[in-house]
Amino acid sequence: MFAKIVTYAMIGAFTCGLIATVIGTAGVALGE
Repeated sequence: MFAKIVTYAMIGAFTCGLIATVIGTAGVALGE
């Protein structure tokens, strides 16, 4: 059970990081 929670937390953090990277890249592209 605990391992499943950790796995979901890692997936959530990775997804958030991925979305933040996409938004950041788009922001830089629009900025230039």
